[in-house]
Amino acid sequence: MIRDYVWGKHLALIVIDPQRKFSLNTDDWEERMSSAVRNINVFLDIFRRHGAPVIFIHFDGSSHTGYNGDDGDEWLPGIVSADTDIVVHKQHMNCFKETDLENILEENEIDCALFAGMLTEFCVATTYFAAAERGIFPYMAKDALIPYDKEGNHAAEIMCTTVTPEVVERYFKGEQPPVPLGH
Repeated sequence: MIRDYVWGKHLALIVIDPQRKFSLNTDDWEERMSSAVRNINVFLDIFRRHGAPVIFIHFDGSSHTGYNGDDGDEWLPGIVSADTDIVVHKQHMNCFKETDLENILEENEIDCALFAGMLTEFCVATTYFAAAERGIFPYMAKDALIPYDKEGNHAAEIMCTTVTPEVVERYFKGEQPPVPLGH
């Protein structure tokens, strides 16, 4: 569901597995990838301008998509990374499993997280729900996700709380509407 607010005091952006090795062999791959990369960069810019943590998740291991290029561990073309970004390495679908992600969030007093990246229905969704189990309010980044199935982002928007760049910008400026009771 699309929300017009972010609940929490300290928000981090977590970009999951935006690596070439997860490129899909589909007719619409270039469109899916380039559109999501543009929107990931919009969120990256917002977080960096407001001095909020940006965390990239890097999957160490083989891809299940069949990608054979030597550049598989590199970020997707067009992703704008910065020296201030935190990189967490993982070997499982859940970005919290056997990583220091939870400690990094605690050290930065993060109580809510915005997730972007790929693949929506697998690593992103798994980590979204794992964050909620840890008391971190999770949000999906609207149009900054790459799904395995072309309808995967639509399903995520139905199941998960999703926000736009405009909502995140208002959050950082302290201009969001009051959070409804019960949230």
